[in-house]
Amino acid sequence: MQFRISKPISSYILHPLFLVLVVILNAVRNKLAFAPPDFLCVIVFTVAILGFVFISYYICLFLLKEKLKAGILASVFLFCMLWYFDIYYLLFGIESIKEIITRFLFQKFHVVLLSIIILLIVSMYFFLKKTNRKLILLNRYLNIVFFLYIFVELYKISFNKQFEVTLLNKLNTKEIHHRSNPPRDIYYIVLDSYTSTSSLKNYWNYDNKELTDFLKSKDFFIAENSKCNYNSTLFSIASSLNMSYLNVENYKQAKNVQLSKMNDLINNNVVAKILSENGYEIKNLSLFDLKNIPPYYADPFDRKTNLFDRTIFFFITERMNITKEHQELMNIAQTNLTIFSMLGSTYNWERKPIFCYAHLMMPHVPYFFDENGNKMLEEYARSEEQEKEKYLSQLKYTNRLLMQAINSLLSESKSESIIIIQGDHGFRHLREVAFDEQLKEAETIFNAYYLPSDTLKKTDIYNSVSPVNTFRIIFNNYFGTDLFLLQDKSYNAEIKTNT
Repeated sequence: MQFRISKPISSYILHPLFLVLVVILNAVRNKLAFAPPDFLCVIVFTVAILGFVFISYYICLFLLKEKLKAGILASVFLFCMLWYFDIYYLLFGIESIKEIITRFLFQKFHVVLLSIIILLIVSMYFFLKKTNRKLILLNRYLNIVFFLYIFVELYKISFNKQFEVTLLNKLNTKEIHHRSNPPRDIYYIVLDSYTSTSSLKNYWNYDNKELTDFLKSKDFFIAENSKCNYNSTLFSIASSLNMSYLNVENYKQAKNVQLSKMNDLINNNVVAKILSENGYEIKNLSLFDLKNIPPYYADPFDRKTNLFDRTIFFFITERMNITKEHQELMNIAQTNLTIFSMLGSTYNWERKPIFCYAHLMMPHVPYFFDENGNKMLEEYARSEEQEKEKYLSQLKYTNRLLMQAINSLLSESKSESIIIIQGDHGFRHLREVAFDEQLKEAETIFNAYYLPSDTLKKTDIYNSVSPVNTFRIIFNNYFGTDLFLLQDKSYNAEIKTNT
C-alpha cells in the first residue's frame, strides 16, 4: 500500500503500512515464545490489521483533506491502538505514576490511559489542521524509522536466540519399578501461590493453625521451612515433576526461555513416565498436558495465543466478555471447586493404582472467593486493590475446601494413598517491603506429605525439603530406589530485578 501526495512534493506516505507490518511481525514473534501461531490465525490477523489501517487513513483524510497530514495522524492513531497494552505496561510500570493512580484515581488505569490517548489524538488533529508546515521531513523520518524497524523484527525472528532450557539432573528411569504391594495411589495437589505458615504469620499476622493442626491430626508431615526451587509456576512444576534443576539461574535467563519448551518438559516429565511404565493410570486435573493427556482446564495466564492481545481490540472485546481468554479466566472459579470435588470422589475412578496431578488456581489471583466461599464480582476478583487482604481471604476458603477433600480422600481410598500438598511458589506481590524481602517471600511455600508408614526403604523427610526432592523421596521409600537428594536451592524466574 502506498499513499502519494501531489506531484510537486513527490513524497510517499508509507509509514502507516510499515508500522502495521512491524505490529504483525512483532505479534507473531511474541507468540512464538508460547507456541507457533496457527497459519490461518496469522492470515486473519494480517487482513484485519491491514483493513484497519486503510479505514483509519481514509477517515483521517476525510477530516484533514491533505494526504500527508492524514498519514501522520493515522500513524499516531494506529500506534496507540495497536500497541495499546505495550503503552499500558510501560506507563504504569513507573511506580510513581502507578502510586498516584492507585491512591487518587481508584486504580482506573484504563480510564487514565484512554483519556491520555484521546487528548493526544485530538491535540494532534488540531495541530495538523492549523499548521501551514509541509511536514515533509517528519513524513520521511517516520518512513525511515518504521522501515528500519521491520528489519529489527525480522532479525529478532531469525537470529534472536532463545535461552535453551535443559535438565541438569537427568535420571535413568528404566530400572525404576514399584515394589510395594499393593501399589500406592499418589496424589500431587498443587495449590498455586500458597505461601508458608511462617510467612502468613509474619506478613499477614495470620495463624494457619486450623489447617496445620488438621493435617497433623491426619499424620501429615509439614515441612515448615520449605522453599520452592523456582518462583514461577512453569519452572517450578517442570523441576518438581522431572526431579531435576533446570539450567536457569536468574530472571534474565527465564525471560528468554521459549515457554512452549517448558510445557514440553512438563508433558514429558520423568515422574509421570516412571509411574506410567509401572502400570499407573495418569489423572490430569491440571492446566498442563501430562503424558499427552490434555489439560483439565486452560491456562489463562501463560498460554496466550490471541494475536490481538496487545491491541485496543482485545481490551474492547474482553470488556464485552467475548474473548476466549476472558471466558477461560471466568471459568477458573468453578474449575477450582470441581477439582476439589473430584479429589474427594476417587471411588468413581475405574482402576488402580493412579497418579493424580491436581493443580488448583487458589489462593492465586483471581480472587473469586472470600473466606466464606461467597463468589465475588469480576471487578473485585481481578483488581490489584487490597490484593494482600484478598489473597488471605481466598486462602482461608482454600483451606476449607482442602480439608474437605483430604477427609474424603482418606476415607474413600481402598488402600492408603501418598498425598502431597504443595505450593508452587509463594505470594509475589508484597509491595510494601524491600526487594530482597519480596523475593524471599516469593520462595516460601506450604509443603505437606502424607506417607504411609510401611515403606520399603526409609529416606527421611525433613523440614527444608524442596519440590525437586519430593518424588526422589517417594521413589526411594516406595520403589526401593537409591536416588540421592539434591541440594535445596531457590532461583528467581519471575520477579523483575531492581537493577
